[in-house]
Amino acid sequence: MPTHYLSIDVGSTSVTAVIIDIESKSVVGSSTIANTAETTSAQDKKIGRSEWDLERMADLAIGNAASLIERTKAQPTAIGITGQQQGLQLLDSDLNTVGSFISWQDQRSKDLLSGELRTYLDVMGELGGAVTEENGLPAFENTGCPIVTGYTAPNLYWLKANDELPSNVANIHGTTAPEFVVARLTDTRPVSDPTDAVSWGVYDLNKMGWNYDLIDSLGLSRSLFSNLAESCTPAGQLTEAKASKLGIKAGIPVSVASGDHQCSFAGTVADYENTVAINIGTGGQASVYVENPTPRGWLELRPFIQSGYLLAGVGVVGGRTFRTLRDFFNNASRVIAGYELDPDVLYEKLVELAAVVPAGAEGVVVDPLFTGSRSNPRAKAAIRELTPGTFTPGHIARALFEAMAAQLADSYREAAKLGAGERSMLVGSGNGLKLNPVLRESLESELGMSLQLGRHNEEAAIGAALCAAVADGSFNSIADASAAFTG
Repeated sequence: MPTHYLSIDVGSTSVTAVIIDIESKSVVGSSTIANTAETTSAQDKKIGRSEWDLERMADLAIGNAASLIERTKAQPTAIGITGQQQGLQLLDSDLNTVGSFISWQDQRSKDLLSGELRTYLDVMGELGGAVTEENGLPAFENTGCPIVTGYTAPNLYWLKANDELPSNVANIHGTTAPEFVVARLTDTRPVSDPTDAVSWGVYDLNKMGWNYDLIDSLGLSRSLFSNLAESCTPAGQLTEAKASKLGIKAGIPVSVASGDHQCSFAGTVADYENTVAINIGTGGQASVYVENPTPRGWLELRPFIQSGYLLAGVGVVGGRTFRTLRDFFNNASRVIAGYELDPDVLYEKLVELAAVVPAGAEGVVVDPLFTGSRSNPRAKAAIRELTPGTFTPGHIARALFEAMAAQLADSYREAAKLGAGERSMLVGSGNGLKLNPVLRESLESELGMSLQLGRHNEEAAIGAALCAAVADGSFNSIADASAAFTG
């Protein structure tokens, strides 16, 4: 019986393809290339825009998978897809892209309306009857998240409010990046599973469906929203054209896409009930699994794959937090010395310098909220308590890593306080964690647990491959698949 499964992870920084063998519990091969599909102008970047060419992104992802298949000679039984689960791409009735893909990093929904002190998010909250949470953020009832930038419905609302939703395009509708790749592989209209649908911001966790009353109150057409589907089910079959490009057999099932956060958990954690999972890629999450909906405080409650939920602190700190510090030093080098340093070497050097600074960074304190937080979207980062002797790259990097660890640990402590219960195991994933021993050490210190790194790299892609293995019947559930492959 064939045991190989292909997955594609459409990430912000890179796109990845992985082939796993469920019989040997091994990764047959993986391939990662830079995601070079960004089209944001320098001027737009300064005002928080993040726009991409999604057709090019999909071509990069599929071409990268084809290279992996050619190198490994593996013939997958089914294909799973994951990726950045927020963002918006408009499509027409023939599934052609309309306009640019607006990524999850886009901040336009925080823009102030002309002549007002209200943001687009504020107006959405007023129209949709949002309640103000204990942390001061507005949230729609039963959506599992506050109203924040990057989510799909806020992007739709911004386009509508600025008359940028095309009125002359028939059957226009929205999709996210991983759903789009599934659509291109199967030549079918994109569908959303619960793990992706929740990231639109108007998905009702009680009804497990779109909150159409809320959508109506925002003045958005119901036709803009995807059809819904169950996780780990076939979205369609691989077309002849895409099979030829990939170098594999046509007609194999392509699983419904699932969110990279949930897939990363599935691809890392064997024991859902007893583990707190820390994932740091471009973003970052600290997550615990709960069987039933629970109060979420300032955290997010996201449907997990097939059943249950992840209660998680999402996106406040992550790889982009470290990248901001790296970019500062590189900009300084360019402006002062006239040349840039190799970004990867600079990452390694900053970690190296941080490692020789004592824990506590000799009193240096960093507030790492470069892009705000869930409790204070307008928060800014800060570096404090410096002396002439501690105003060094190593001290600042060390203090930043410790602050990131504290933010992630606070998410877990909040989950436990809300009734999720304490966990006995700490599992880490993502290159932002695996390549940073100082951050790992800081997390262990904050949480009082030994951190175990996941057995494999590219955990989100592995989780997506496991979804494909469930979709074609090799496993009864994603929980069984995780326990079998990662345990």
